[in-house]
Amino acid sequence: MDDLRGLTAEAVPTPSVEGGAGPRLETRRLDGPVDLAVLARRTTTDLVWFDSALPEGAPPSAGLRAAWSVLALTDGPFAARFRHQDRVARLDVSPAAGSWFGSSRAEDRAAFAVLDDLLQRTPTLDAPADGCAFALGWVGFLGYELGREVDGPDRTADGHADADLRFVDRAVLVRGDGAAWALTLVDDDEPDASAANRAWSAGLCGADPDDREPAAPEPHDDLADRATGLPDGGREPDRSLLEACGRVDRAAYERAVDTCRDEIREGNAFQVCLTTAFAVPDAPDVADAPDALDRPGAAGDRHLAEYLRIRRSDPVPFGAYLRTGDLRIASRSPERFLRIDADGGVLAEPIKGTRPRHVDPVEDAVVRADLTTSAKDRAENVMIVDLLRNDLQRTARPGSVRVERLCDVETYASVHQMVSTIAGVLAPGASRAAVVRAAFPPGSMTGAPKRSATAIADRLEGAPRGVYAGAIGYFSASGAVDLSVAIRTLVTVLHPDGSVRRRTLGAGGAVTWSSSPEDEADEVEAKTVSVLRGVGAAAHW
Repeated sequence: MDDLRGLTAEAVPTPSVEGGAGPRLETRRLDGPVDLAVLARRTTTDLVWFDSALPEGAPPSAGLRAAWSVLALTDGPFAARFRHQDRVARLDVSPAAGSWFGSSRAEDRAAFAVLDDLLQRTPTLDAPADGCAFALGWVGFLGYELGREVDGPDRTADGHADADLRFVDRAVLVRGDGAAWALTLVDDDEPDASAANRAWSAGLCGADPDDREPAAPEPHDDLADRATGLPDGGREPDRSLLEACGRVDRAAYERAVDTCRDEIREGNAFQVCLTTAFAVPDAPDVADAPDALDRPGAAGDRHLAEYLRIRRSDPVPFGAYLRTGDLRIASRSPERFLRIDADGGVLAEPIKGTRPRHVDPVEDAVVRADLTTSAKDRAENVMIVDLLRNDLQRTARPGSVRVERLCDVETYASVHQMVSTIAGVLAPGASRAAVVRAAFPPGSMTGAPKRSATAIADRLEGAPRGVYAGAIGYFSASGAVDLSVAIRTLVTVLHPDGSVRRRTLGAGGAVTWSSSPEDEADEVEAKTVSVLRGVGAAAHW
């Protein structure tokens, strides 16, 4: 999450004002260190955790995106839920929130239309701090198949919601320097609900030093090497890794790349984002991992324990863990989709161009330099920049859209990636849902032109993408929005009894006329490493 205004160490959330009328945000500074991993383990209800971090040596431009982390809890007295599944919107609204969102109901309406209505009904709350836009609000995900509402392929997700957003009235906010605050919603018209939220806030405290999340795996745990995603220096492959089987084999994917090139040659697209998915086995040993499930509250969510293992050696600015109904979503995304400031600034930061990292620093530097000077990768990136400029111009003030940086290379734990930034300004009062809809799905996951590229990819992939290639993030009650692209994202779908129905990791890449099928398949494998190795698996196709 962003530092929007160059927050200094001295800037702190504004204290809440007692005695104000109507809905408002109250903040409380928490004493001592606060470890959101510990709080997440202690929470038994659904939650959404925006988990921001960066590897050492990350560029300043990336550091601004990782200034805040948030743990949003869904069980407060003002809670509400919006799901869109099988083309039907379902709203579950607590009594205390009924004056804003109405009663619980089902509606046969498009997802973005319902979202627009809910955002207009959401009470406006001031941001808690200079530089932090999250002031409670709606948190969750928008799945890739919602693109059908914007001339995309007419599909729905397989067996789960296309969108699941929670209105949250309780959250813990942690700044990059470790300072932490509790955020709660109160309303004089709902004294019991307000009292419950104040009691929750008063009961929070810093983590016990003996209960904090370990900084790294124990030395005897070889997951430290597995999770880096870097080559093993010539050692034999680890035969203990589980096989994550591809939906198609590698040869079939390479043939699909050639088909994309045929479509490009015929003038049907400039670029196609072709993806596939890997079925990830349910690792039975997670519950036995050191320090994984031996603390209060952890036993109910071993998928959270997996996420904690993944994140230790793969710091990213848009990490997220969602426990929402029958889904467990573990995302290690480095990429922002859209940010909208409360004052109407809008920004997109697409990633196109990826290289796997190497243990040898000299070889790693060569690989990074190759990405920096690659004409093919620059062409891919510039195509998506042009696409996103068009997407933002649909809702931005005329003449305000500009490219702030083009084809910068940023380094993460397992990959080097090429990033650009496009910014604009919205008209006063612009609908946040309309801005997101106009740019959906994220252009870096579609290709260009978007309508024809998504149709080509859908025909070749033959299956919905689900959460993958959609967006994860928040629509703040301050009017701000911050959404990541749901890549490097492990999605687990559960049966009603809690057993695993399906676990998948999507991966893909941009195909252009100059693409090599072999190189595109290699890129897919590189993009799976950081997540799969973290759960003791490897791609097999």
